[in-house]
Amino acid sequence: MFVKLAVDGRVTLEDRDNFRAFKLVVEGGPARLEQARRALANTAELPDESTAWIFEQALRQRPEVAKDATWQSNLGAMMEKARPHGWIDEQKKAIKAHVEWTEKP
Repeated sequence: MFVKLAVDGRVTLEDRDNFRAFKLVVEGGPARLEQARRALANTAELPDESTAWIFEQALRQRPEVAKDATWQSNLGAMMEKARPHGWIDEQKKAIKAHVEWTEKP
């Protein structure tokens, strides 16, 4: 699954049932880092151009999955598998993801 930030500022959840891959895809190059940080303020923190911490609640509250009990359970299972690897920030309640910058929309 991945969170996608479109060049027009829309944030979507893509490939949402793929719990074996997790990333943030940002349309445009890394020169858009500050713009991406502002657009994702309620969704993720981007400490640098290659790392994102995506907030658990932002994922759980997405309209596409908010009422899908199976999806919610699967996200919890994914997080438990990620925890031993240091990919969960308990303080921020966030999941670590790499950032993929795309020039093509």
